[in-house]
Amino acid sequence: MIIDITQLQQLDKFSLSFAQSLRPGDVIYLKGDLGAGKTKFTQLLLNNLLYKGKVKSPTYAIYEQYNLDKLNIIHMDLYRIGDPQELYYLAIDEIFDGNNVVLIEWPEKGTGVIPSASKTLGFELTNADNRELILDTT
Repeated sequence: MIIDITQLQQLDKFSLSFAQSLRPGDVIYLKGDLGAGKTKFTQLLLNNLLYKGKVKSPTYAIYEQYNLDKLNIIHMDLYRIGDPQELYYLAIDEIFDGNNVVLIEWPEKGTGVIPSASKTLGFELTNADNRELILDTT
């Protein structure tokens, strides 16, 4: 499914409907170039799940955890990972224990260590003014 997310309100609307489909154990890959909208999507998603705090990029911390009333969300950014084996230092057994929803930016950096995606969101800049989101539910 391809969704036009050129306008921020389109991405917000999608994130609201997507939030309603989330279940513990979901692993969601967020793919796309730098600046394509992966972190912005996560911010909107958490806002739509009624998280009231600041949602920051996990680029330097590798992951951020958000404990909500009904879901625990973990947002990972593997951009700085040099070797997938480095993830074993992050207590990934607890991250992927089936109790969390895990959103992963740059999932290809964790190949062989992180589980397969239950859903993949591809963020694409189609030209200077347009953006698309490609939803793949595997």
